[in-house]
Amino acid sequence: MNDPNALAWDAPSLAEAFGARFRVGAAVNTWNLDPESPACAAILRQFHILTLENESKPINLQPEEGHFVFEKFDRFAAFGQANGIALRGHTLVWHGQVPMWFFEGENGAPATKDQLLSRMRTHISTVVSRYRGKIATWDVLNEVLRDEGGLRESRWYKIAGRDYIPEAFLAAHEADPDARLLINDYNLESSEAKADTMVSLVEGLLREGIPVGGVGLQMHLSLYTDLELLKKNVRKIAALRKLDSALRLEVTELDVSCYRFDDTAEDLDWTPALEEAFRTKYTELFRFYTELADEGTLDTVVFWGLSDAVSWLNGFPRRHKNYPLLIGRGWRVKPAFYDVLALAGNTEEA
Repeated sequence: MNDPNALAWDAPSLAEAFGARFRVGAAVNTWNLDPESPACAAILRQFHILTLENESKPINLQPEEGHFVFEKFDRFAAFGQANGIALRGHTLVWHGQVPMWFFEGENGAPATKDQLLSRMRTHISTVVSRYRGKIATWDVLNEVLRDEGGLRESRWYKIAGRDYIPEAFLAAHEADPDARLLINDYNLESSEAKADTMVSLVEGLLREGIPVGGVGLQMHLSLYTDLELLKKNVRKIAALRKLDSALRLEVTELDVSCYRFDDTAEDLDWTPALEEAFRTKYTELFRFYTELADEGTLDTVVFWGLSDAVSWLNGFPRRHKNYPLLIGRGWRVKPAFYDVLALAGNTEEA
């Protein structure tokens, strides 16, 4: 029965419903892990894999060279172990939320290539080895591509060129040979040039013997995302499995904004038409995810946040009230939640 007032911890479990096909997860923060909190109750009911939203990014783990801060990541790892929940590590190398000391050399000069790569390897080795066997998957590299195609000209790239990319994978693999190692990026579903660059980059890495275990599709979408283009681009990336059958796709940061990117409204009039569009978009997405899972291509879908109330999209690209997830404000699941649940084929729960 579809209870329109069901709370996330009382509703049927998405993780259980889709468990035979793919893991369903969410991005969380350590303050969500308090066992007495509604957030924790929702996590334990709905999700089987978790990502730390910000607390494991480089600026938080190693704010000063050689000074690692593991308290929050340790709590995250302990929570996963205690509750039998798989964990994702996000992220080892990124152009954002990384302290500037990585890129600084002597007397105000930029770091040399050797300095930068050494610092990167030390960071990766220290972090990944500490959580060896505890973190199932690492987003080794995050957002290294430009939307218009080609590699992002980040500080990493300007100092080390392309070499930092394979070096990051090799360092992570050495620290934990059993972890799945991903390259993660956004707009792969909406930019053909970016999708083509990802295919070319990963193909080259695989041919070099670099241990790339998968591609992370962030999928920060909107009600206006072209799903036919999305499917076309994802299929291009999925074809990399011809080179390595063990490679998998993961949806790593899913949400569906209810605004166009340039919309300046502070809130929306939630009309029946908007509700229907939201339900349709999520249903079509999860139908596609199920197809990919049944083909053996995709095995993880992670929402970027626990509920509408805490979604980053309430503040990006500007402050407005957004409704991008299947759990709404007040922790009540939405009608779209039941539409998605029905795709799992469990008619009793759906």
